[in-house]
Amino acid sequence: MLRFILLALVLIQCVTCQEFMLFADDSYKAAGSPDIQISAVNPFIDAGKPAILRLIVANDGRLNALIPTGFSGSEDPEKEMGEEMKAADALNVVVEVSSDGALRPAIQRRSVPLLQAGSHAVLEFPVAVDFNASSCVLNVNVTYEHQMDAKISKGTPVQLYVPGNASRQIPLEVRRSDRITVLHTDGVLQAGSNRSLGIVIKNQSPWLLRNCTLRLIASSPIQSSQPVWVGELMPGEPVLIWVRSDVEMNASIDQYWLSCVVNHDDGVERLTFPVSVSRGRSPITWIAAAALLSLIIIAAQYLMRTGGIRRRSGLRAARRRRR
Repeated sequence: MLRFILLALVLIQCVTCQEFMLFADDSYKAAGSPDIQISAVNPFIDAGKPAILRLIVANDGRLNALIPTGFSGSEDPEKEMGEEMKAADALNVVVEVSSDGALRPAIQRRSVPLLQAGSHAVLEFPVAVDFNASSCVLNVNVTYEHQMDAKISKGTPVQLYVPGNASRQIPLEVRRSDRITVLHTDGVLQAGSNRSLGIVIKNQSPWLLRNCTLRLIASSPIQSSQPVWVGELMPGEPVLIWVRSDVEMNASIDQYWLSCVVNHDDGVERLTFPVSVSRGRSPITWIAAAALLSLIIIAAQYLMRTGGIRRRSGLRAARRRRR
């Protein structure tokens, strides 16, 4: 009696799911179906850069019961039982992704021939996201087939398949990346000096940046300068820019962090980089150096005079011998 109750429950489940095509002469009926779960391995991408999204498509389905029907019409009940146990497997799995305009999948469709119950597949989707994107949602839709019933006919398994589907929206974190980066700064600043600081910047975006200007932002003891016209920044091209910087005389010998703002037609980029300030030459140092130079000149003149007298004396002695 219990067996027929379980069989009735299986049939009710099939009718509820509109999966009511069954073989009438089965010896067994399986209770179970696929349960497709979708998740992202790396749910974050960098703005403005191509990336590879890895999705895990898992089949968490299981076989809940294998119920004998009490009928004896099957050619091979044992073989039929083995086929019925595949009810929770997903076949011909197709995974399709889509999103809004900020996220652009290069490949929108992947397929898996078989996803057995308890197994999973990792699928890769190349994508790109706009620089200005703050967040994105990836729409994932999975279609598949699974076995509803099976029997053995003339020694060969015969299956009835029905379609299934699963879908999910996966929010993606977009990490902001700077279009422009500082590759190098030239030289060390000196206390009390006013000189040009060389800054090498690079456009690391795939697009041309037009009408660029750079302005150094600094505070005491380093004084900033007027904006510098840069012009166009080609993708991947490093550019050397000289910016005027003044350092106060009493600046501490230390490392300082400076900022610069790069304005362009598509927005504003703020960059930071370290510079070192070394000990400058004070006025006393310059006076001492000038005094030392004067002494060197006086000594050189004295030696020249002394050497000249000796040479002249030698010439006179030689003339006297000739006479």
